[in-house]
Amino acid sequence: MFLAPPVDAAPINAVPLSAVAPRAEPAWIRSHFGLRLDLTVTFIDEKVVTATDLDLQKNQFRLPTAGVLYSLRPLLSPEELDAASIPRDGAKVVPRLSRSPPIEEEEVQQGSIKKRKKKQGKKHGGGLPVVVCNVHAGTKQLQLTRWESSHGNIIKGGGYLDFITRCCFKEKDIVEIWAFKERPFHLFGVDMCHASPLYVVLAKKEQRQPASIGMGKCTM
Repeated sequence: MFLAPPVDAAPINAVPLSAVAPRAEPAWIRSHFGLRLDLTVTFIDEKVVTATDLDLQKNQFRLPTAGVLYSLRPLLSPEELDAASIPRDGAKVVPRLSRSPPIEEEEVQQGSIKKRKKKQGKKHGGGLPVVVCNVHAGTKQLQLTRWESSHGNIIKGGGYLDFITRCCFKEKDIVEIWAFKERPFHLFGVDMCHASPLYVVLAKKEQRQPASIGMGKCTM
């Protein structure tokens, strides 16, 4: 009985989903921004919205570290990585396990009470300017930076709270993070395309195709 030669292939359930069906970008991105067909809109990662992302005191949106290092980092120049405090490829990152909060302590020494100075955690810099986008909130220029203590990558800046409120996110929502950036392109000495800021798109999974950005119905 004739037997076909064995096929060197993994079963379908062993193949990464991204290799079978690449994730489709939100339909409104290209039409709203008028993007070229050859400009890649890169899927960075997805995350579950936490209470910290919506906290009035924290004032920050944390990005998944793996997505930043493996998907967002290749989009940025060395200078942009430095501005965002993202380590360059190959740089060793040693996470700090814990960080003491800035408190004032009292220390008893030889029968006398002496106050220690407050411990101040290191501040992060201004960050890399980014344009953050959402179908409900429109666009807002914020900053991408990295906490030195926890090595967490965050988006923050003036107007963040108003922007994230208009995004209509709730705790435990699943949000996809996408990014794109125009690089200057010259043809025969003519500027065909100018550089743009880094655009970071926050899209809730079940609200991917509203009519126009900033005009979608908020369903909180």
